[in-house]
Amino acid sequence: MSGVSTSATARFGYVAGLDGLRLLAVAIVIVAHYRLLPNVPGGFGVSIFFFISGFLISRLLLAEEKTHGRIALGRFYIRRLIRLLPPLLLMGVVAVPLLVWIDPAGFSWSQLLLSFAYLGNVQKIGARLLGWDAGYDALEPLWSLAVEEHFYLLLPPVLLFVRRGTSRIILLAAILSGALALRMAVSWMAPQQADNINYNFTLTRIDAIGWGVFLTLLLDAGVLRVSCFERRAYWLLWGGSAAMIASLVHWADWYEVAFKYTPQSIAIGVAFCGLIFPERTLWARRIAEWPTVRYLGRISYELYLWHFPIYFVVGHFLPAPFPRALLSLVLTAAVSTLAYSVTTQRLGPLRKRYGSHPV
Repeated sequence: MSGVSTSATARFGYVAGLDGLRLLAVAIVIVAHYRLLPNVPGGFGVSIFFFISGFLISRLLLAEEKTHGRIALGRFYIRRLIRLLPPLLLMGVVAVPLLVWIDPAGFSWSQLLLSFAYLGNVQKIGARLLGWDAGYDALEPLWSLAVEEHFYLLLPPVLLFVRRGTSRIILLAAILSGALALRMAVSWMAPQQADNINYNFTLTRIDAIGWGVFLTLLLDAGVLRVSCFERRAYWLLWGGSAAMIASLVHWADWYEVAFKYTPQSIAIGVAFCGLIFPERTLWARRIAEWPTVRYLGRISYELYLWHFPIYFVVGHFLPAPFPRALLSLVLTAAVSTLAYSVTTQRLGPLRKRYGSHPV
């Protein structure tokens, strides 16, 4: 791996260390869902995913704008569709019939239709507030795909119509402040349902993605400089990591329901800057670039899709907690590898025809 630090300005090209962060994020989710360790919040892993998505997608869009003079909305949406939808549909075609076979009473048409239409977060809110059938826990993680997909729909038009860097930074700052204000308002107006709404609703969770976009904009505008990160590399990496752990502490009910996602996202961003950019932390990026770590991070989307359905099916035949978790991990890795090869890898050339670049 090259020792050259990742460019602060937006450009195409692989960003060393991000596959390792993807693996960390999905590992946190799996550990939480498989109950391998007590008190591990899966939502924290989702927040890391969100931040990475915001950083990468905005970086690619700005690079496209610089290279071609504009952002091609149609080509962007086609690339996202090719990358995200085939693995999701493959999981659904295989997993849903197995779930129905094992637990026919748990089937929910609303969950099936909404979750695979990238409205899984709406399904979760509707199940709690309106009494819709909750459906299978195994499909519950699809709510976060909905939030990401809504972000993919919203961000490119914003960048297309707001062209000045300063205006974009101001707008993102307003969005980040607005999401926090909205969570506080929901907590005040509907305290009994606030946790469910704030955790799942797109506009209350989008700031986790927005902080990643904000970092890209600040770096590209020169407001933040890699030279500053270099001098403070270890403070950023270890201080940000400590702040992430502190953000998981249940300080108070109002903090947990309304405020937590803001300091948590900022802490992720601080640690991110300490890991990805400075030369001093090249050793950490080298760990994140170990071949096995890098590959598992590359198939993290498939791991996320398959881990819970597999855990559910395995539990039907092997209910003992530890053997169930161990077998589920092995099967998840194997099935995700196969799914990645028959969808993402096979469709890679098609994505490149529509302007896909490695990140």
